[in-house]
Amino acid sequence: MTQNGEAIKKAMKVLQNKFLSFTVLFCLLVGGLQAQDLLKRGNLATVRVDQLTDAEIIKYQQQLKSSGLTEAQAEQIALSRGMSPGEIAKLRQRANALNAGGTNTPVRKPPVVGAASGEKKQIITNNPDEGTQATAPPSTIDPKIFGSELFSTPSLSFEPNLKIATPLNYELGPDDQIQITVFGVQEVAHDLAVSTEGSVYVPNVGQIKVAGLTFEAATNKIKTQMANSAYPTIKSGMSKFAMNLSKIRSIKVTVVGSNRPGSLTLSSLSTLFNALYSCGGPSANGSFREIELIRNNKIERKVDLYKFLLYADQSDNVRLRDNDVIRIPVYKNRVELAGEVKRPGIFEMLPGESFASAVQFAGGFTENAYRANVKVIQLTNKERRLRDIDNEDFGKYFPLSGDNFEVGKILNKFENRVLVQGALMRPSSFALNNGMRVADLIRKADGLREDAYTQRAILLRIREDLTKEVVAVDIAKALAGDVSQNILLQKDDQLTVNSIFELRDQFTVSIQGEVRKGGSFPLVDSLNLKDLVFLAGGLTDAAYLQRVEVARFIRRDTLTADDTRLTEVFTVDNADDLSVNGKGLMLKPFDVVTIRRKPGYKQLQSVAITGEVQFPGPYVLIDRNEKLTDLIKRSGGFTPEAFVEGAFLKRQNKSDLTDQVKSDKVAKIQEQLKDTTGRIVGEVERTVDRIPVDLAKVLANPAIPDNLLLEAGDELFIPKFDAQVRVNGEVIFPTQLPFSGTNSFKDYVNAAGGFSANALKRKSYVIYANGRADVAKKFLFFRTYPKVKPGAEIVVPKYIAKEQKKLSTAEIIGLSSAVASMAGVVIAILNFTR
Repeated sequence: MTQNGEAIKKAMKVLQNKFLSFTVLFCLLVGGLQAQDLLKRGNLATVRVDQLTDAEIIKYQQQLKSSGLTEAQAEQIALSRGMSPGEIAKLRQRANALNAGGTNTPVRKPPVVGAASGEKKQIITNNPDEGTQATAPPSTIDPKIFGSELFSTPSLSFEPNLKIATPLNYELGPDDQIQITVFGVQEVAHDLAVSTEGSVYVPNVGQIKVAGLTFEAATNKIKTQMANSAYPTIKSGMSKFAMNLSKIRSIKVTVVGSNRPGSLTLSSLSTLFNALYSCGGPSANGSFREIELIRNNKIERKVDLYKFLLYADQSDNVRLRDNDVIRIPVYKNRVELAGEVKRPGIFEMLPGESFASAVQFAGGFTENAYRANVKVIQLTNKERRLRDIDNEDFGKYFPLSGDNFEVGKILNKFENRVLVQGALMRPSSFALNNGMRVADLIRKADGLREDAYTQRAILLRIREDLTKEVVAVDIAKALAGDVSQNILLQKDDQLTVNSIFELRDQFTVSIQGEVRKGGSFPLVDSLNLKDLVFLAGGLTDAAYLQRVEVARFIRRDTLTADDTRLTEVFTVDNADDLSVNGKGLMLKPFDVVTIRRKPGYKQLQSVAITGEVQFPGPYVLIDRNEKLTDLIKRSGGFTPEAFVEGAFLKRQNKSDLTDQVKSDKVAKIQEQLKDTTGRIVGEVERTVDRIPVDLAKVLANPAIPDNLLLEAGDELFIPKFDAQVRVNGEVIFPTQLPFSGTNSFKDYVNAAGGFSANALKRKSYVIYANGRADVAKKFLFFRTYPKVKPGAEIVVPKYIAKEQKKLSTAEIIGLSSAVASMAGVVIAILNFTR
């Protein structure tokens, strides 16, 4: 069944193909040809299958259903009416491709109007590679040769454009194919091929010779002969005539002297540049400027590619003809330009072209080029020779082949520069003019600033041997016209005028204490104490002006052993009057003013009590000696749920220890306590200290030292009664347990599963609710553990075994030697005693 099914499918496929082919033939005869009015004339010799579109074939498929013709009968009808067997085969191939889902339809472009005749033209291209990017052929040309990039750049292509309307000056020749169309009263369309004799056959008109004619001339000739014969309506204007080039012939061109010499097959629209690009351009020794186009054994034109490269002149880009020869001779003269030119490279020179022409080929000099003269290395019969070409000889020197020109760079120097800097309005560099003097330079800089020191300026001058010298100038006299000071300037002179502020120290005074913006301030003339207070933003409310200290620097000529003073201190008894009329102490360099705080002046400070009290919250300190009991009294006492034994005081940690000191402290404590829980780290690095307080004892006797004095920011916390005991550290199961007065330390540890294998029992400790801690103690062979209270936490640290250091081989040998020596001594003593 499977084999039968496959056979049936294959048979159906064959029938479908034959049916489609038969449909196409029928459409061609019944439908397509009727549109062209060919069926009445019975001539199918001019039918071209390539001009039929898939849409035209599919349009008439249904007409075959009503016809009784077979495929063989349709083919016989087509052959009898002049259709060639080749066209019938093409038709069958198109039908099969269409049945398989493909298409071979040529690309049709919309009709365009000719630029000269105004008649409609149609462009048809059968190029399968249309729209693809051409790749540059490989080139062996030295990239330094000017113009080599024209044939080595991958993105550049000189492919002829086949998508344009046929040029009117295009010369027809054998193998060209033209399409003529008459539409209007009379309608006809012919696709005509130019024969090898150079003529085309127009049905009902005859042979018309078109070879050698331009497309425009051939169009007019064919139109005229058709109008004078079978198509008179063209002459009357009742019918229109149009002609276009449907297929372009190929031509043979021979290229010699190129990278890939040989014979090329090109489109008849190709130009000389197309051929040069296709063959890879001139060879390594090929000329770019004397390329010969030989036609009919005569030199038709000499081509200079520099015209195109330098000026985009395409006058030499002529259209090629069949059997043209392009000859690229070897170059005669090449020179190289390097250095400061815009386009360094190797350039080809023709007779009569000077070095100035070579510079033009290189794009000219750069902005930094040294143009006074150029060095050229010439080649003699034996060796190289160096020659200098002066600027005035650039147009007179005609380069020799192999010349190598090196264009240098200008020096980083100025031929006429002088500089002025310092206390002037516009310090800068200026051009040195003939007879220019110091006063002229200052005037060019718009004069001196007000702070300029005019009694002495420095003129730095460079001698002929490049050493430097300093010339002192009195600026005031120079500006007054004193010739001895108004010195004549030289190239690269540098005049420096100092400011009076640069020639003296910038003194400062300082103020500290009860001012708003303390710090250092510049000391200016007539600055007194009260002025400095205003510069510091004024006084604070705590400032005490009845005693202001001023520390002053002591100036000495000699230092004696009896004089041990560092500063001299003055006391201003009354500085209340800060008005303009008020007198103030005149300040001197480096004075330090200190404004004291009023005795007993303090901002209001607060403490807080939280937790189980009647009125928790912040309280402002009333007295400097206010204590814990006073705060508890002000808060209304404890609530019934208060756990007095767990009370503690939070106080800001005012430790000034650095991070390194804290780390060392933590490591030391952990080593002593064998603590691995990380609790010590948190305790040392905390910002708030937790101070245990025994309130029961304090309330019973307020006079004891445990009744602490309160400080600003203190917070007394009274916790709620907590009947839990936490067990942490090296126990089997860390947990919380209910408090029981009958349970001991070990009872709670046992309730947590007991000690772990790594427990350090002798260092176990208890932290009580108020923050106090108690550690296990040992006396002789007896170990006692701390008492456990409500809210306490039991902590069992981890035992860390010390690593046993193994003896090295040298140590073992040394120890063995010592033991042997000692044994020898003992034996000797024993023998001696006998």
